[in-house]
Amino acid sequence: MTALLLAVTAIIAYSFGSLSSPILSSHIYFHENILNYSRDNAGITRFLKRHGRKGVAVLCLVEIIKTVIPVLIGGLLMLIVDHAQIGFAFALFCVVLGTNFPILYNFRGEHSLLAMAVGCFFVSGEVAFAGIVVFVVVYIITRYISFSALSSTFIMFLVTMMSVDDAIVRNILLLTYLLVVIEYRKNIPRLLRKKEKKFRYKEDVTYMFDDDYGSGQN
Repeated sequence: MTALLLAVTAIIAYSFGSLSSPILSSHIYFHENILNYSRDNAGITRFLKRHGRKGVAVLCLVEIIKTVIPVLIGGLLMLIVDHAQIGFAFALFCVVLGTNFPILYNFRGEHSLLAMAVGCFFVSGEVAFAGIVVFVVVYIITRYISFSALSSTFIMFLVTMMSVDDAIVRNILLLTYLLVVIEYRKNIPRLLRKKEKKFRYKEDVTYMFDDDYGSGQN
């Protein structure tokens, strides 16, 4: 029964994670041709350039909804066998996996930090809160999105090790953090060489979501 519930959770959560927030937002809210935005970070860039702050708000809302639904489902399914926390954590892992590596889009994904932070609230409010606070503080100080995301992930790792008692839940969360680090693997060398670009919001919102913006600096 447990294996079946986990399999159903994985399919649902990975499918939700594979949905593109820019494509959904453009179609549902802005009534645009969904083909305007590819399922990768370049698609996010084009979406935000077109819709600005309103687009940011809608994009975040869609990202939150498509994370909360599968994580809740995972927890409820695993509640049947009295392992709701494992269900929440496993569903979150699968959402992040689908966001980062969607099979239908040749494994070219979008950023998953928001999904990870939102999903962590179902597992440990302490972990999620610590991650959000660190991200905001580091970003205000440095203006590096990638460094802020990696710093946030590292703090969430530490808080998880200290506060999450269930070994299975803890290990699933650690694997989820690893996915985020893999997602930012191209940014780490640029940070070390001090070649990473800082982000400051402009009306045309930015290169920050585009994996290719720094390729010429490598």
